[in-house]
Amino acid sequence: MTHATLTPRKAAGITAVLGLLSLFPPLATDMYLAGLGDIAEALHTSERATDLSLSIFFLGLCLGQFIVGPLIDSLGRKGPLLAATTLFIVTSLALILVQDIIVFNALRFLQALGACGGMVVGRAVVNDLYEGRQAAKVMTILVMLLTIGPIVSPTLGSLLLEAFGWRSIFIVMMIVGVIAFVLSVIVMPETLARENRVKSPFRSGFKTAVALLERREFVVPALTAGLVQGGMFAFITGSSGVFQGVFQGVFGLSALTYGLMFAAIATALLIFGQINTRLLNHFSPDRILKAGLPFYVAFSLLATVLSGTQTLWIFITPLWFAIGTVGLLSANAMHIAMASARGTAGIGSAVLGAMQFGIAFTVSSCVALGGTQTPLPMTLGLLLPAIASFVLSVKFSEQRQPDDILV
Repeated sequence: MTHATLTPRKAAGITAVLGLLSLFPPLATDMYLAGLGDIAEALHTSERATDLSLSIFFLGLCLGQFIVGPLIDSLGRKGPLLAATTLFIVTSLALILVQDIIVFNALRFLQALGACGGMVVGRAVVNDLYEGRQAAKVMTILVMLLTIGPIVSPTLGSLLLEAFGWRSIFIVMMIVGVIAFVLSVIVMPETLARENRVKSPFRSGFKTAVALLERREFVVPALTAGLVQGGMFAFITGSSGVFQGVFQGVFGLSALTYGLMFAAIATALLIFGQINTRLLNHFSPDRILKAGLPFYVAFSLLATVLSGTQTLWIFITPLWFAIGTVGLLSANAMHIAMASARGTAGIGSAVLGAMQFGIAFTVSSCVALGGTQTPLPMTLGLLLPAIASFVLSVKFSEQRQPDDILV
């Protein structure tokens, strides 16, 4: 199937299902944040150990890309997608039954392997069906749909926690997985023709991955996307302890208030994503990315400088803009990387995702180990990747020719 053969209704249906599948990671990370303390108490462990369950999930998302990516280039897009969704459903159910933090964290790793399927397949399907700015617009739509997770999940998780306990959160994850599985069976087409599939997925996938990693036009935007999104994962990891715990006698928010505050900040992703869609009517993804990165650095720096304030709204204002800028930049960086990987979309999507969640794992682990007695580890998790992404983009722009710029 190609874009030319898609009706508008069919295209909208595919995009909606891909968006739902993309919700797995934010649902599995954001929805249980308010319950980390309750989980620690139920499993007789420390909150630091349950915080690491988040980092382990990011590690699973990273490594899972290298499994799903080669498989979808060999077996097609739909079969591996359904298998990954099934794994997400089964592990979500199993997490309700565990009594030990080691088993819990191991299951979180497996849950992440299932969750990554929708992301890898989604990027590959967009690359199969679209080109140029249209591909960037569809990628932006997926990112915007993905932001529904951070907006809804914390509040929903808080309500479930207070009404039914932390295990109900994983029951909801399982139900969403079942719905996504059924819709994938009904709506999702196979977008990779049999003649375009590779026979030795992991061997050829390894060679393709090495070739992509030697291609500067792929590596730089892929790293930029990962570094930009690293700030979002720093916020996800640190926000529960910073805002919900007692911080300087000011930020001791209730579970529900924390969920509402988290949703308000995550709404910035949706707003800036809509701005990006409009900007793409006039500017190339590359130009938007280069123009937006300095603002990302500036807002992250301001949030870091203000991390010592005792007034909540003063602190979260630059944080809101910094997180929002992620929604402006990440889809463009991902599109530029995937455009460079055209013809090897499965492996390209896998390598891109592995970079993103490898960075997410590193940033999240550093924030978790740094603690949440102050917001400084969280804001540094925003600032340092922002600076790195800006420097990387500037160096790359200086080294390439004008006709290398993707439009």
